[in-house]
Amino acid sequence: MRLDAEGIALLAFGALGAVMLIVRFRWRESFRRFGRVPPPDPDFARQFAALRDEDYDLVLRGEASVNHRTVTWPLASLLVSRGQLELRVRGVEPIRIVRAEVTGLWWVGAPFGRGLRFRTASGRLDEVTVWSVGKAEKQLTELGWY
Repeated sequence: MRLDAEGIALLAFGALGAVMLIVRFRWRESFRRFGRVPPPDPDFARQFAALRDEDYDLVLRGEASVNHRTVTWPLASLLVSRGQLELRVRGVEPIRIVRAEVTGLWWVGAPFGRGLRFRTASGRLDEVTVWSVGKAEKQLTELGWY
C-alpha cells in the first residue's frame, strides 16, 4: 500500500490534532490552581474582620509568589494588623490570613532579600511567598507575627 502526499498530510494533521487536544486538557488540569490558594477553614474564616486599608498597622510592598504566579514590586502588598493580614497580588483574589491560623513564619534567604512563608496546620499557604524590602521581620515581630 502506497501513501501519496495527500494521505501523509491528512495523517499528520490528524496526529497533530490529537496531540493538541491531549495537551489542552492536561494544561488546564495542571494550571487549575495557578495563583490560587484553598479557602481557609470555616473556623478561621469567621474570625476575619472587615478592615479598611487605613485600619491596618503596616503595609509592606514587594514581590509575591502564589502557586507559581509571581508578581513584582509594586503589584504585591501585604497589609498587616495584629490579628490578621491580607496579601493582595494583582490578578489573584486577596488572600486573608488570621493570626490563629498561622503556626509560625518561615524566612527564606535569597541573594537579594528575604522571603516570608507562612506555616499553617492545614498547609493551605505552602505555595505562598512574600519578598519584602526593609525591616519586615522586625516590624512583623513587633505586631506579634513570629
